Amino acid sequence: MKQWATNLQENSLNGIDNVSIAHASMQQGIDSPAIILVNGRSESYLKYQDIANHFFDQGFSVYMLDHRGQGLSQRLLANHEKGHVIDFNHYIEDLATFIDDVVVPNKHSNLFILGHSMGGAIVTRYLQTKAHRIDRVILASPMFGVLLPAPKPIIKLLAKGIVLTEQCLSAEPSYVLGGNGYEEKPFHGNELTNDLSRYEGFSEIYRQYPMIQLGSPTNVWLLQALKACEECKEQASEITIPILLLQAGSDSIVDNRSQDDFGEALNSKLLSFIRMDDARHEILFESDSIRKPAFEAIEKFLEYQC
Repeated sequence: MKQWATNLQENSLNGIDNVSIAHASMQQGIDSPAIILVNGRSESYLKYQDIANHFFDQGFSVYMLDHRGQGLSQRLLANHEKGHVIDFNHYIEDLATFIDDVVVPNKHSNLFILGHSMGGAIVTRYLQTKAHRIDRVILASPMFGVLLPAPKPIIKLLAKGIVLTEQCLSAEPSYVLGGNGYEEKPFHGNELTNDLSRYEGFSEIYRQYPMIQLGSPTNVWLLQALKACEECKEQASEITIPILLLQAGSDSIVDNRSQDDFGEALNSKLLSFIRMDDARHEILFESDSIRKPAFEAIEKFLEYQC
């Protein structure tokens, strides 16, 4: 594993229901601009080392957190490999606490957020529901819809039935149908990136730090996520700051049509929309032919030079 660009400061805070939320930062100084990296489902800030180093090298202070129930944060179920949340709003409240208590007191010149996948949905709901000081936001493959193996009404009906049954039996929430614990999958056929070296790089991090491994989500998580996706689109007009949306043209995890719907509902003067046709879900971990233009677009959007 490569070294962080500077001494990484790691800590934790108490989120909703006193759940311990792990977070980290790389500080430049009080007057520096700052960027908050908000990762996706099943991820950890440990995976984002290369991205954090990139922004730090450009003069940014960098802040990161692991969402409740994953990464280095407190798990919510006895089976630590189940991706679970009781209420999607808890993610938003945790992010708000992190920004208010950890980021804002350092009095940075500008505040930016980069949210990937589920992190993009969390950031979007944060902007829609909270008073904030964020100047600009980047959404990479944001989760405004999930590609499902069957029509959404059927999936929701099945999930609701399972959740009600488990509640009646006081049973631990189960994986979604077909779900399972953590598996290290081969590069061939993966849905995340076309880049072998980066795929092997973050796979090695999960081997080196098995405590961050996470399997499939629970039915409760799925229902909460689907609800949040709809709210992101329905309340798009509540966002009043510039957004750069990076869409992965070959995404097989989140629904690009929902990103299109979000863009149409947003004030067009606020949106910069870039579709990267050959990109799989994780644009920021893609091959250089995709990743380099993505970072160039981010740099132009944030108005700084490499």
